[in-house]
Amino acid sequence: MNTKRNGGWLVRLGLVSACTLTVVLLLVSWAKRTRAQSNAQVHVPVHMTTDWSNRHMVYSAPSSMGQAMRLQAEPRYMHQLVRRAAPATQIQPGE
Repeated sequence: MNTKRNGGWLVRLGLVSACTLTVVLLLVSWAKRTRAQSNAQVHVPVHMTTDWSNRHMVYSAPSSMGQAMRLQAEPRYMHQLVRRAAPATQIQPGE
């Protein structure tokens, strides 16, 4: 009679721990998904300095791998890439 009672206790403990683990995993996955969605909606401005040479210097696409490597060391080329990849901003009324 005593062993039957101990066996039921172990089954209940196993069920409670399995349910607790399931709830914790669901909450963690929900929190990650919610955080990822909120991060996707936040616009973070990229600040960079510009001068007259940034507007007058236009780089074309590199024709070789060597030229691409040399252009990546050029800060004005990297600024051009960032500016072209930036989304267009709309001015809201009243700003």
